Amino acid sequence: MRRLTALGLASSVPSKRVFAKQLADQVDISNAITLSDFFSTLNTVSASTRPADPPASNSLFDAHCVAMRTFIDASFATEDQAALPAGKAALRLPIENDQTLNTSEAVASYRRFYSLHQSELERRVAQLRKALLEQLQCESDALAQVAAIEVALGPILVRYSRRCLATLPKLVGQRFEHLSQQSHPPDVAVGSLELRLGQDGWLTRFHNEIQHLLHAELSLRLQPLEGLLSCLNPEDPTPEHL
Repeated sequence: MRRLTALGLASSVPSKRVFAKQLADQVDISNAITLSDFFSTLNTVSASTRPADPPASNSLFDAHCVAMRTFIDASFATEDQAALPAGKAALRLPIENDQTLNTSEAVASYRRFYSLHQSELERRVAQLRKALLEQLQCESDALAQVAAIEVALGPILVRYSRRCLATLPKLVGQRFEHLSQQSHPPDVAVGSLELRLGQDGWLTRFHNEIQHLLHAELSLRLQPLEGLLSCLNPEDPTPEHL
């Protein structure tokens, strides 16, 4: 929200509603019945057999985070920057020219570019979530129950987050239009594409903003997983002590 507010795309006024009430709004009657049945049997959930040589949770988390951030940055790297390991493909920025840059086609291409990144981030975050859940399920009965709660609430929260984050590509398109119109009003001659992509060009600024916004979205998507990771950290209190 701070990133969107800085770009003039959102209000900075935070919600005063407590999290529990916000979460309750996302639970319909059908889900409420399902969750009620689930919580009535939660105490029967026990730890699974630990697999041989499980990866360290912190190392696993860090490796996934580095890979996701590298994937984002690779889309904005110049041709001479090898941002991804060999054999890995990046989502490339839209290729613009002086004929298409100021049309609705350009806006649509940037919205599609951002949406594709969102789909890839959701897929990768889901992989990391699955790996952390598997470790929680093997750690102890208490943490296996934490994992069970996460699995039960997951579909509800995923639908909510998808609905919220689905607005971002549209906001990206609005930002493109704003910078384009601000940089060259109708009665002012449009500069060359090279000028716009220069160090101080508005298109370069726009690309930097998209890159930072994607990193901010990734940080948001990772927050629930950071909670799971903290449960696996022996220095943090486990649910048995809460």
